[in-house]
Amino acid sequence: SIIGREMTAEEVFEDIRTDDIFYRNSGGGVTLSGGDPVFQPDFSIAILKLCRSAGIHTALETCGFLEWHELKDILEHTDLVLYDIKHMDSTRHKAYTGVTNEMILENAEKIHKDLKLPIFPRIPLVPGYNDSPENLKRTAEFIATKLDGNNRVYILPYHRLGETKYAQMERRMTPTVTPPSDQHLETARQIFESAGLSAVIGG
Repeated sequence: SIIGREMTAEEVFEDIRTDDIFYRNSGGGVTLSGGDPVFQPDFSIAILKLCRSAGIHTALETCGFLEWHELKDILEHTDLVLYDIKHMDSTRHKAYTGVTNEMILENAEKIHKDLKLPIFPRIPLVPGYNDSPENLKRTAEFIATKLDGNNRVYILPYHRLGETKYAQMERRMTPTVTPPSDQHLETARQIFESAGLSAVIGG
């Protein structure tokens, strides 16, 4: 069954405004997430503009897979970027996600160097896919040398919550992935810290 309803940007903003007191008191704001909001660029821009006009801090959570001129248009109305980095090897990135990673990594650098926006890397840690020490070390090196190494890195452990969604769609998840253990996560965190980065699990 379909859950939810279609809304205009203005209708979404009216819902956002009801929590205005919490934004003011906490210093927080609004994060566009998904899915990936960059796949609805006009809608995302409209919401971000409305938030900015009301003095509400804006953040965008994205994997960055979008032509730079389109992504830049969205980021012009964004205060903070939460950026997913899934794999440093382009061939494996395409095998696991369906697309290569060159544009994703190039966009991350441009966000930092050209727009000078705060960018917080997020690493979805999926055992058997991107959790090898080699890949994590390459990821840490990229963040330390190409992005702002002073920003915190968030290690996001794979979870199995999506399995119920697959069941609802009458689709099978194959193969089944076991979430990483606490020790596995701690080892990953130490790899990032050994590159001079601050890393936390979750977030």
